[in-house]
Amino acid sequence: MAGSLADIAGSINVQFLSQSDNGLTEINGVAMGESLSPVEVAHEAHRHREHSSAHGQPVGHWRVVQVTEAVLLAVITILAAWSGFAAAAYGTESRVAFAESANLKTDADAKAIESNEVQNFDEFAFFAWLQAYSSGDADAVNFAEQRFQPNLEIAFNAWMETNPQTNLSAPATPFEMPEYQRPLLEESKALEIKANASADEGVETGVLSDKYIRLTVLLAGVLFLVGIGSTFTMVSLRYGLIGVGLALLVFAAINLVSLPQPDFDLEPPSDVTENA
Repeated sequence: MAGSLADIAGSINVQFLSQSDNGLTEINGVAMGESLSPVEVAHEAHRHREHSSAHGQPVGHWRVVQVTEAVLLAVITILAAWSGFAAAAYGTESRVAFAESANLKTDADAKAIESNEVQNFDEFAFFAWLQAYSSGDADAVNFAEQRFQPNLEIAFNAWMETNPQTNLSAPATPFEMPEYQRPLLEESKALEIKANASADEGVETGVLSDKYIRLTVLLAGVLFLVGIGSTFTMVSLRYGLIGVGLALLVFAAINLVSLPQPDFDLEPPSDVTENA
């Protein structure tokens, strides 16, 4: 008992300002004897605790609350920063994919137009040959055949082997023959497929960017709840805000981990380095 009271007395902020001849000592401005009774020690300890609480010094569970809030704020800040980065990264990828899709679509249309122009020329050359053949003009027939492009020439020779003059089941024109190829049209179709794939990628990354934006907003709300809780003096209220913030943090973290993560590369793109 004596040891514990001595420890309590030692923690009290006692200022020995002066000592009179009769053996009295001033403790915080109050004259007392050098030997404190247990009642006086308990009174001074209680007054010291009230003084500490009045000046906002954290005691007991207040330290737990403050440490918990600090840890939550740190974790939420890191997750919100990563979520914002992911939203920006996937947003950029979405715009790049849509731009690439537009360029591929333009190239595909150009190839298709060029392919139609080539076929129009082949059709004109063939019908010139057909007119010359119908009129019996051998020179005009030879001239028209010399105007055939390689693809039409191959298909025309295969068509002639079917004896279209007498074979009613033969194709009407060499353009219906499988030998007649349109490579430009095939290139156009291939570019069209790539353009559609890039557009799909743009939609997918755009959706991911939107999801990360919603997570960033949610984490910002959690950051506000936990941060505003530090302004209240009610312990129960601060614990309640910590609980709500922790639940929302777990929900946001689960959703964030379940989403595809962007690449975090501090190096500039290779094309930018080469241009520099």
